Amino acid sequence: MQWKYDDPRPDWNGSRSYAWMEGGRIAAHACLCPVTYRAENREITGSYLIDWAALRLSPGAGVFLLRKLSSLFQVLWAIGGSQDTQTILPKLGYQAAGELSLFARVMRPWRQSRNDPARRGWKAPLRLARNTLLSRLPAASIPAHWTCTPLPAFDSGHIPLLQAVTPHPTTQRTPELMNYFLRCPGAKMSAYVIREKGVPRGWFVISRVAGVSRIADFRLHSAAPDAWQAGYGLALKMALGDREGCELIAAATTPLAAQAIRRNGFRLRSTQPVFLLDPGKLLLPHLPLEVNLIESDAAYLYDPQYPYLT
Repeated sequence: MQWKYDDPRPDWNGSRSYAWMEGGRIAAHACLCPVTYRAENREITGSYLIDWAALRLSPGAGVFLLRKLSSLFQVLWAIGGSQDTQTILPKLGYQAAGELSLFARVMRPWRQSRNDPARRGWKAPLRLARNTLLSRLPAASIPAHWTCTPLPAFDSGHIPLLQAVTPHPTTQRTPELMNYFLRCPGAKMSAYVIREKGVPRGWFVISRVAGVSRIADFRLHSAAPDAWQAGYGLALKMALGDREGCELIAAATTPLAAQAIRRNGFRLRSTQPVFLLDPGKLLLPHLPLEVNLIESDAAYLYDPQYPYLT
């Protein structure tokens, strides 16, 4: 919580945890996850709201807090959420801005079955058999000129890579922000630089909590489907090298990413609506936008009772 709420970030000063107080008690709470989008050479400030909750005894407290925080940014994001949240967001001015598709691929079915805390009874062997077959789905072949190298930390030498143009509008990155993400204490974070013929073309970050691995961040400076296919293939290869990982999750909000993920043997598990509060219509004309799990808390969320999507 200290890292999420209070650790210094280069894009925000002070705490990111906000409470709406009524009668000396917390009536509502939300945490900011700032993002800055770049569209048509323009910077657009925004944020995800996570850990957003309100007391039922304080009607409207959550809405009051959201409206207060919305005044700090040009846009606000929301992905998924409870049925109540998805019902109330359009009433607050949020508009549909696409879908985030979650894909998963089984990597180690036997280890996954042994470590699964859910009581599945007679379904357990059937699930193991199914996941064993899924783990053997072929991945896309990776051309020899596409490689990746591990990166313990980002520095000023990576600024040209972080600022390169992407096929779709996406959030800005700096070495300091990337290193903040890599310090996340709630997950094992591993970064890699993607290279084509030795030239840096992008990067990805894999996060792992217990047996659940995720492609938490993925960026590739190319619009070629084969390049994206190779990039996600490299991410899968690196995830397989971590012997603790049982399942790898990838997310996509663009057809380019979704196609590349599918071609690497991932299966669609669910979709979540993406909502955008954009009163100035700054980002809505530029859909679809790239969204990555690392930008909110989706890179390290973990349900110890039902950890796996497969």
